[in-house]
Amino acid sequence: MNQPIRLSSGNITDHHEITVILVEPAEGTPPLVQVQWPLHPTTGAATHYPAVAAAIVRIIAESATALARDKAGGL
Repeated sequence: MNQPIRLSSGNITDHHEITVILVEPAEGTPPLVQVQWPLHPTTGAATHYPAVAAAIVRIIAESATALARDKAGGL
């Protein structure tokens, strides 16, 4: 198994972070994308929800771009 590759990570609140990792298991097994979410529920004021949602979308989009770059041989 190759070392996992961090595709993207970032804070979704002041206290919680998510990380997206590419895992390439043993030969013959397709790669996997793993999203590591906070261990505890993320809570906050409803007024902050749009910013939290935007942060999650940004991190996932960055990981999708990094995965495409990896497939093209540029990561």
